[in-house]
Amino acid sequence: MSGPAWARPRLRRRWLAAAIALALVPVGVIAYSVTSASAAATLFEAENATLSSATVATNHPGFTGTGFADYSASAGGFVQWTISGATASTTNIVLRYSNGSTANRPLDIAVNGVTVRAGLAFPTTGSWNTWATVSTPVTLTDGTNIIRATATAAAGGPNVDSLSADISGGTVDNKPPTMPTNPRVSNLTCKTVDFAWDASTDNVGVAFYDIFHDGQLIKTVPGTQTSVIGLPVVEMVTWGLYVQARDAAANVSDSSDTVTITPPRCMPDPIPPTAPGNLRGTAAGTTVTLNWTASTDNVQVLSYEIFRDNVHVGSVNGSIGTPPATTTNDVAPAPDTDFAYYVVATDPTGNVSPKSNTTIVHTGSRCLDVCGAVQVTSDTDIPWGLVTLPDGTILYNRRDAHDIIHLNPTTGVKKNIGTVPNAQSTNGEGGLCGLEINPVTYNSDHWLYIMHTSSSDNRIVRIKYDPVADTLLTSTEQVLLTGIVKNKFHDGGRLRFQPDGTKLFASAGDGQSGSRAQDNNSLNGKILRINPDGTIPSDNPFGNAVWSKGHRNPQGLAFDANGNLWEQEFGNSIMDETNVIVRGGNYGWPSCEGTSGNCGGFIVPKSTYPVGSGSCSGLTVVHQALYVACERGMRLYRFTISGTTLSNKASFFQGSFGRLRTVEPAPGGKMWMTTSNGDKDSTPNNSSTKIFLVSVS
Repeated sequence: MSGPAWARPRLRRRWLAAAIALALVPVGVIAYSVTSASAAATLFEAENATLSSATVATNHPGFTGTGFADYSASAGGFVQWTISGATASTTNIVLRYSNGSTANRPLDIAVNGVTVRAGLAFPTTGSWNTWATVSTPVTLTDGTNIIRATATAAAGGPNVDSLSADISGGTVDNKPPTMPTNPRVSNLTCKTVDFAWDASTDNVGVAFYDIFHDGQLIKTVPGTQTSVIGLPVVEMVTWGLYVQARDAAANVSDSSDTVTITPPRCMPDPIPPTAPGNLRGTAAGTTVTLNWTASTDNVQVLSYEIFRDNVHVGSVNGSIGTPPATTTNDVAPAPDTDFAYYVVATDPTGNVSPKSNTTIVHTGSRCLDVCGAVQVTSDTDIPWGLVTLPDGTILYNRRDAHDIIHLNPTTGVKKNIGTVPNAQSTNGEGGLCGLEINPVTYNSDHWLYIMHTSSSDNRIVRIKYDPVADTLLTSTEQVLLTGIVKNKFHDGGRLRFQPDGTKLFASAGDGQSGSRAQDNNSLNGKILRINPDGTIPSDNPFGNAVWSKGHRNPQGLAFDANGNLWEQEFGNSIMDETNVIVRGGNYGWPSCEGTSGNCGGFIVPKSTYPVGSGSCSGLTVVHQALYVACERGMRLYRFTISGTTLSNKASFFQGSFGRLRTVEPAPGGKMWMTTSNGDKDSTPNNSSTKIFLVSVS
């Protein structure tokens, strides 16, 4: 490898991080399939049922049979089916309905006079001409069964077209397959690898195996197949391969162990890129914009490395097959000062070009946007959740070590205040994640709200903090919400109180099963909303903790000055997205990723980012500007908020500090920013991370 010694380890890490974007290209056709576990369903039309405060109607097209049941605008009306000849079993009943109103119209489901599901959600379908289905498990007896669906809202129930159920003795399959074991690779080349595993078992049968690298779904194969020959890889890019099993009822196994691979270089390449040309720069305040003419290379230019006064200050990364951009921003450390810049190019082998010309840029008299970052501490674990206490000090969660640190950013003094009980990791992204305090009641109650992985799930708890003794009072722990399915990746984890302190919001990933994101009765792939004591607010749209759905792996949450809730979400292979979250909103995953896919009828993101320059986790609002911290993109995005639109997009610190995880408001109109370098496993204290105080205008 050519180039000066300083460049070798740094540039290799940066081009590897850039090259990994090739992993974003889907391999094969990926689809989530959800089918019923019942053997055969019998259809029972609503117009043939017993109706009370409901009538048979035909005024909306798309119904089956001769009509549908139209509930009166009052609570208490019902549709009641008499099902004869059933065999004793537990089975799913499926109700076909339409709801053209904007509100959920729940129904209580009773079997033989006993309510088995109170408040089953029937959310809006967008139009009375649009039909959808809702299902719930029930237990039937031999012979005749009476199933009643009773409206509980003052507006009445939805239009109900039919009920279907397997009455032959089929049972609901709620049991996931066992974890695939013994994952292994062979025949690793610079372009492909063979990947195999030992079969899972399932009470019904394994339908699919989903293959991932580092949280990204790259291939799905039938359940009869336990190997992939010639899986495409990227030369010299380290991947963590693993597999999980899925059955026909969409139950997902635990992920297999991870197999780490680093494909070799395809061929020697001693030729470096040519020097970047015509470097020029302009300043707006202390933000310097640089532009240059592209380098050329016999293989490909993979990155540009930016230097200010002979110190490396950032990178512009491309990916295999996609060259990097020829422009970037830098945050200069002082106003009204001359700074000397030059740029070098690198190729996939790590060869370094000659320097570009040097350009001198004189900064403006004051900062206009992002004004610089000062390191306040370092850590050997991942700082994930972070809150500022009333005295200006901060608490932050260490994800893999499962403890909380109290930091005085002025003196740099740190204290470990305690370990969170029952916290576990997932050999991936799970562990001790979200941390929040109630902005209204903290001074009197001292509750810390925490989202973490346990042995059985992801959950939200609260534990009191004693500020006098500076310790976590673990005996006060209260579990507020359980049952969020955990997995190696896609665990979400951010917590955010709304400004008046009355509701707590949480981001929950899909647990690597996209079908959960559209299931109203699953807490995964959702933005959740609970009261501070863990009870469910009465105005939640689906009668449970779910506030919005259709999310893949949301991790950023923040309120702006107008009360809008902004959310940041990881994409799979195409694009990340920034959303404004609304009650009952559907954001499209897994049918829609950002604006790609089958996106009709879903809420459109306010901004999207290619995954290679995004993969963003943290999000905050300071001075009515939105800031987004990105991991793979290794940069901070800034937007101006105008109502619910975003404008004036700019990026900062590109490649300066590595992967950026969390951003939070800091005293004096500033911002905390944490890094997340060395975070792909769950081993405590094996990372190299920092916390910065960022000055913004």
